[in-house]
Amino acid sequence: MNGYNKFKQFLLEQGIKQEEVATLLGMSRSQLNMILNGQRGNDFLVSQMIKLCEHYNISADQYFIKDTKKEGI
Repeated sequence: MNGYNKFKQFLLEQGIKQEEVATLLGMSRSQLNMILNGQRGNDFLVSQMIKLCEHYNISADQYFIKDTKKEGI
């Protein structure tokens, strides 16, 4: 896993701080940062992805689901 580059870009474009997202998910900013950067095998839980999608009105397919066709998997 190489992180959530599309979601990180969305946060940047919308001016959303990682602290806000971490608070929404009930975690520290450093925990969120590790997930966003794909460090140590950390990943979002499905419940966290749902919360993010509902809160920011975004699609899980667009920001969280890896497109295996493009990657040749």
